[in-house]
Amino acid sequence: MGTGKAENLEDKNFKKLQPLFWDYELGSLKKNLSSPFIIARVLEIANPEQFRIFSLFIGDDKIIKFLEQKGERMLSKRAFNYWKLYYEKKVKESS
Repeated sequence: MGTGKAENLEDKNFKKLQPLFWDYELGSLKKNLSSPFIIARVLEIANPEQFRIFSLFIGDDKIIKFLEQKGERMLSKRAFNYWKLYYEKKVKESS
């Protein structure tokens, strides 16, 4: 039940996402990480490190599902096309 190194590292990494959500409390953000709004904001404005951390927390599958179902509506054309190409390339490389 104690706070281990993994938990501290997780909290430290999670806090790197907080600047993207200046208008939300950290606890609320943690509870709703896979919401379309949160995914969209990360894909629109996160830097590479923030994106990497975010994708480790929720997984590529949820991001891909978001892109397929809501990405075109919720992202700018530029961001949607970028992430669509990013994940298409990633899938090809892993095959």
